[in-house]
Amino acid sequence: MLTDLAQQLADFCEKFKLREKAFESFEELFLKNNEDDSHLSGYKKSELKPIFDGHRFNIRHSFLPPTVDTKISLYTENALVPVGYYILETDYNGEIVDDFFVIEKEKYVDSINMASHFQHINESLPAGYLKRNHIQYPLVSYLSLAGTLFMSKKYESSGRFVLRAYVNLEETGEAYFEQDFLKKTKRFLKMMKNYYIEKQLISPELKADFERWGK
Repeated sequence: MLTDLAQQLADFCEKFKLREKAFESFEELFLKNNEDDSHLSGYKKSELKPIFDGHRFNIRHSFLPPTVDTKISLYTENALVPVGYYILETDYNGEIVDDFFVIEKEKYVDSINMASHFQHINESLPAGYLKRNHIQYPLVSYLSLAGTLFMSKKYESSGRFVLRAYVNLEETGEAYFEQDFLKKTKRFLKMMKNYYIEKQLISPELKADFERWGK
């Protein structure tokens, strides 16, 4: 009996060509957002592999009519790491009701894991550095702004604050900083500088500035 029901549902999806409709709508979505850099959260279309991920019948919505949801999952082209999905909703006549697109894993933000790096640095952060009248306060502020702007995908601005941190260390003098905090901070700044350059997230001008200061 369950086998017969499954076949009937599969025939229903085939009758209305729901898989084909989902891929067509998915491609249209890409075309409409082709100029929007934030649409794929840092990924290029060529880096993603869309894979059909099945149909789901929704029968008892609280306030909405029943739908059939056709899902396309997105994976990275090389490693097949899941990064998001697209769902096309149709009614029981095969007509499109709605669709939505979700990126669950952002390319640059997720790969850095910013929170863990700040947790590591903060373990060695002397409480006095958070006071405005302390000489170490500007560096702590620059680190915080660099991380916040990176998480907001403002990579050029984030890079500028990383550069300011480099300059501040040079002008203030490393002797004024607790050694464990200083070691972790310098490691973090080097990692961020190299990441910006490797991923081409910053302008040539900022890259040149890093070459002068971020050694």
